[in-house]
Amino acid sequence: MGDRALTALGYSVSPRVAYVGLALLAVAVAAALYAFDPRKPGIYPVCPFLALTGCYCPGCGTLRALHMLLNGNAAAALGYNALAALALPFVGYSYVTGALRAFGMRAPGPVFVRPVLIWGLLAVVLVFWAARNLSVGALAALAP
Repeated sequence: MGDRALTALGYSVSPRVAYVGLALLAVAVAAALYAFDPRKPGIYPVCPFLALTGCYCPGCGTLRALHMLLNGNAAAALGYNALAALALPFVGYSYVTGALRAFGMRAPGPVFVRPVLIWGLLAVVLVFWAARNLSVGALAALAP
C-alpha cells in the first residue's frame, strides 16, 4: 500500500492511520466480546438472514465463537462456527502483513495469490452454508 492515502466518504487518511485505527477498533470489539456473552439474549442483534429465513448464514455463530476463543475455549468456538474460527489465522496474517507494508517494513507475500484459490474459498463457504442447514447425521454439528 505504501504511502497512498485511503479515501472514503470524502475523508483521506494514510494507511498507517487506517491500520492503527483498525487495531484500536479490534481491541475495543474484542474487549466487548470478552466481557459480554453473545449467548445471552438482548445484548447483540439477531442475524437478519436467520430472522428472515429461519436458516443459518455462514456467519451465524461467529460472535459466540469469538467470545469462546477470547475466553480460551477453542473447542466450543469450533462448535459455534468452525469456518470463522479456522479463518481467523488467515485474517490475522493478512492484517499483519498489510500493516507491516504500510509502515515500510518487510513482509511476507499474501496468502491467496491465485484466483483459483479465491474461487475455492468461495466454494468452501457455499458448501459450509448449505451443510450447516442440513439436519442430517454429522452435518447437524455444523449448526451453531
